[in-house]
Amino acid sequence: MPVKKRLVPLIALFAAGSALAQAPVKQDNQWRGAMNAGASVASGNTDATSFNVSANAAKASQDDKLNFYLTTLYGTKKKDGSSQETANLFRAGAKYDRNLNENVFAFGSLDTEHDKLQELDLRAVTAGGVGYHLIKNDNTIFDVFSGLTYNHERFTNETRNSMEFLIGEESQHRITDTTSLNQRFALYPNLTDSGLRAQFDAGLATSITRKIELKLTLSNRFQSNPRPGIKKTDTLFLTSIGYRFGAD
Repeated sequence: MPVKKRLVPLIALFAAGSALAQAPVKQDNQWRGAMNAGASVASGNTDATSFNVSANAAKASQDDKLNFYLTTLYGTKKKDGSSQETANLFRAGAKYDRNLNENVFAFGSLDTEHDKLQELDLRAVTAGGVGYHLIKNDNTIFDVFSGLTYNHERFTNETRNSMEFLIGEESQHRITDTTSLNQRFALYPNLTDSGLRAQFDAGLATSITRKIELKLTLSNRFQSNPRPGIKKTDTLFLTSIGYRFGAD
C-alpha cells in the first residue's frame, strides 16, 4: 500500500487498529466497546474521498478476557479525469486470554486481513501462546507474550502457508478519567521460510461526552518478502469519532 499516494485522505480519517483506543477493561464480566467512523473529502487539483468504519468490543472477568475488533478503510482519488483506489482494506479478529495465575496467562487469537493494494486477497493468522503481566492495576496493564502462529496468505497469484514464532508486548494506560493510550508491538519470524513480519499499533482516545470520543491511531505493518512491486512497509495514520456502548 503506497503511503505517499494516500497521505491526504488518510490524515483526515483516524481510528481502528486492534481495539486500541480503550482503557484497561473493568473485570466485571460486562461487555464494553465502541463503534467509530471517519471520512474526508478533498477537491482541487486532486479530488479525493475516503472513509473508514471500525468497531471493538471486550469483556473481562477475574479469570479471563475476550475481545473482538473490526476495521475497514476505503479511498479513491481522481486526477485528469481518471479515478483510482487509494485504499481498500479490511481487518477483523478476536483474542481470548485465560489467567493461569495472578501474573501468567494463556491466549489464543484469530486475525484476518484483506488489502487489495498489496494484492492480498486474504491473510488468516491463528495464534496461541502464553503471556506475563509485568504491570496490572486499574490504570495500567503492561504485558509481554510469546507463542506460535499458523499464517495462511492468499495473494492474487500466490498462496503461502507457514508457521511463525510470535514475540511481543502490549500495554493499556488510563492517562486521565477522559483519556487513554494503548500500544502493541509484535514480531513474527517465519519458521517455514525465511522472512519476518512486524506490527505496531498505537492509539489515543479522549472523551468528548460520556458516550462520544475522538480516536487517533498510528498503525504500521512490515513484511520482508512482499509481492513483487509492493513496498515492505505500510503505515496508516487515522482519525475518527466513536460511540461507546455497553456498561459504563
